[in-house]
Amino acid sequence: MVTASDIEAAAERLAGVAERTPLHLSERLSAATGAQVWLKREDLQPVRSY
Repeated sequence: MVTASDIEAAAERLAGVAERTPLHLSERLSAATGAQVWLKREDLQPVRSY
C-alpha cells in the first residue's frame, strides 16, 4: 500500500524534473458531453513522457 511518506518521497525525487502542468477546459468535449471537461496537459512535460 502506498503511504503518505511514499508520495512525499516521490515528490522530492521529481522536484526539478517534472513540471506542474496546467488544466485546460475543453469547450468541444464539454459541449459534446454536457459537462465541463478539463484536460490535464501532461503533454507539456519537457520529456514528453507520461
